[in-house]
Amino acid sequence: MFKKNEIKLLFPFYAHSLIFNLSKVIMPFYVLYFLHIGFNFFQIALISSIRSVVTLIFEIPTGVIADKYGRKNSVILGYLLTAISLALIPVWDKFYIVAIIFAFDALFETLVSGADRAWAVDLMENTDKSLVDKYFLKTRMFRNIGMVAAPLIGGYIVATSNMRNLWFVFAAGIFVSTLILFFGKEIRKHEQDKPIAQKKFCNIFQDSKTAIKTALSHKIIILLFSGIFVFFFVDEITSLIWTPHLEKIGLSLPMIGYLFSIIAGLGIILPLVAEFFLKKKSKLFILFFLALGYAILLFAAAKTSLILFTVILFTLFSSIDEIFLPLEEALTNEFVKSENRAAILSIKSMFESLASIIGAPVAGFMLGFITARQGFLLAGFLILALPLIYFSVRYKRKKLEIKMG
Repeated sequence: MFKKNEIKLLFPFYAHSLIFNLSKVIMPFYVLYFLHIGFNFFQIALISSIRSVVTLIFEIPTGVIADKYGRKNSVILGYLLTAISLALIPVWDKFYIVAIIFAFDALFETLVSGADRAWAVDLMENTDKSLVDKYFLKTRMFRNIGMVAAPLIGGYIVATSNMRNLWFVFAAGIFVSTLILFFGKEIRKHEQDKPIAQKKFCNIFQDSKTAIKTALSHKIIILLFSGIFVFFFVDEITSLIWTPHLEKIGLSLPMIGYLFSIIAGLGIILPLVAEFFLKKKSKLFILFFLALGYAILLFAAAKTSLILFTVILFTLFSSIDEIFLPLEEALTNEFVKSENRAAILSIKSMFESLASIIGAPVAGFMLGFITARQGFLLAGFLILALPLIYFSVRYKRKKLEIKMG
């Protein structure tokens, strides 16, 4: 299951993934929490869009900073500030205050996104490149081990106290998991060792432009980033639909929490299943058929009115993520060079933010006058763009291989 020295090298990352996700007790109740304190769907979606705008502005500069001055420091600082901001969310019920807190939270998260993956991938590429695919699958596995317990704990908290307490538990978990990252090793380049005072700050913006130019000139990277845009655009729609729809058809709040635990339990096994299939099929092949699976499940959800069948569809739909997302991450990193990895991956996060900026308000507005079933149909048709994108990536990759001999 684990290669020689894998645990020694990657233990801090695996442990962080476990504890961080163990504390995600708010996850099954995120949309429901804001509905219960008086927010509407559009306000919830607007919060997501505000976060994404902030991310869009700061994502690439913070990625460049991480590339230049140390990804480990960037990740740890970002997580600690995130923990503080999340602990402040339940203190207020006013929409504009909550939105401001989430805006700062998004800023802090840009210090992490891109830099965390770049930190780990560079470490593996300098020790054992064969660990990269395993890393993305194993972190997903440890994530789900934690998330088996998180919804159960969340369900207990909701049943015995107040949903506000979920935020405090989440913040505390992030703080504890971040302390473990101090033990993670980092491969540092020579220029990262120079004091920041010796660098011109304007170079950060110049390097940001260089990173953008590099990404935009790489046809395969652009296709993959377009795919992740589609994925998260659809995710904005489905994330607003699923849990309210489950509650509406008769599932209690604690039961929704238990359902998320079941999904996380499946997620422990699925990365191992993915490792098995990777021995027989390529990442692109698997991603292509998983994307088709998303569409089929959404179309089925739009047609059924049975509680049990809807629960099964939701479980399958959510479980696909446990294979799709780590394989998509591993595939993207195949085409990214080490020297600007954090910046390029930050551009990827920027595409995710753009999907939220556009998708969140559109989804929130539409759900004010369309049914959940109509929303499922719309999401199903949109996600059909993913198989086409992966087919195009396969074609361009073959052309590139032929060209390079």
